Amino acid sequence: MIDLGPLAWMVHVAAAFAIAFFAQSVFSPKGREARVVIRAMIPVVILTLLGAGWLPHPVAGMLIGYFGSRAFGPWGSARGGLLAAVIAAVVLMQLGASWLLFPLFFMGLGWLASGGPARGRRRAPKVQAEVAELPAQATGTPLPVAAPSAAEGPLAPFLADARLPAQARAQLVALNLRTQEALSLLKDQGLEGTEGFFVARAIREEYAPEAVQAYLKLPRSLADTGVIQDGKTGAALLSEQLELLLDGVQDIIAGSLQSGGQALLTHGRFLRERFAKAEQDLRVPVMIPAADKVK
Repeated sequence: MIDLGPLAWMVHVAAAFAIAFFAQSVFSPKGREARVVIRAMIPVVILTLLGAGWLPHPVAGMLIGYFGSRAFGPWGSARGGLLAAVIAAVVLMQLGASWLLFPLFFMGLGWLASGGPARGRRRAPKVQAEVAELPAQATGTPLPVAAPSAAEGPLAPFLADARLPAQARAQLVALNLRTQEALSLLKDQGLEGTEGFFVARAIREEYAPEAVQAYLKLPRSLADTGVIQDGKTGAALLSEQLELLLDGVQDIIAGSLQSGGQALLTHGRFLRERFAKAEQDLRVPVMIPAADKVK
């Protein structure tokens, strides 16, 4: 530790800002990148050496949350950030947060038990399968993935647009499927006049296309690299908005399930009441022979 004398209090104030900077960096969309994690760790190390010996402990707690949010999912795109986070954990343990070893050890065991490295490969096959389903649904015949223009709906023209990031196109594939599913479910349940139906149609026909068109108006050379707001690029903002729309459609589908399930439960109660009563009414009485009565 370096003794700064009367200026030591400034180190602790700066340490508080370092915590905020670390959280904002690693939990942002760019937190998947190794350079972002390393950059967030630099002020933590410097301020700890200058006298803020308490700083590694809250940062270590946030690092546990980082591992939980990035590793327990399709972590392939965050591989660099996770490797940098492992190095950061070793550094934090050397700076005083030695307790970090135990939660990371058990978290690693849980990660391996829940799929481990296979998690990094699960999302891609699923997305490819959904893309392949789109032309098959539209034509009735399986076609190559390279012909998504055969898909129906207002989102179809964007599914093969090379100007869009791969993640955004995968999200649009999912939106195309989910919104169609939601609209069909609500129509079959006779709920075409409900708010959920109008929202699902608006997501399909207005909100998602407008988000994509706004992204396509950005300069091509800066759309994926230029920061627009809160450290987010145009590609990151588009992905964030499409994810919100996917969550909204999923909520509508879940509500449709509850509505249909309630109707099924009501019908089941009716059947139980109806046929339980009929069983009593239709029960054949046992006739006792007259000879047996005399006895």
